[in-house]
Amino acid sequence: MTEASRLSIDATDDGPVVLVGVIDSHTTDQLLEGLDALGRDADVSLDLTGVGFIDSSGLRAIVTTHQRLDEAGHRLVLTGVSDAVQRLLEITGLEAHLHVS
Repeated sequence: MTEASRLSIDATDDGPVVLVGVIDSHTTDQLLEGLDALGRDADVSLDLTGVGFIDSSGLRAIVTTHQRLDEAGHRLVLTGVSDAVQRLLEITGLEAHLHVS
């Protein structure tokens, strides 16, 4: 698998942004560019069902997007969070700051 294909981002106007693959230092810029392209005009839902791994740089991208949307009066909502990602959010203390459903 090439670096670029390690993460796919599928954004539609009506549904969540579906992420599939790995969110790490190799794919964080791709994720940030994709999320920045959505703008700050509405809430954003990230479906993480297909995310097999996330590291600290991936968490930083999510926190950065959360802060950007929060400043604009909107929310970033994480859905489809696996047990492993949920545990990572708990360990880092981010569960209390991010919107997880």
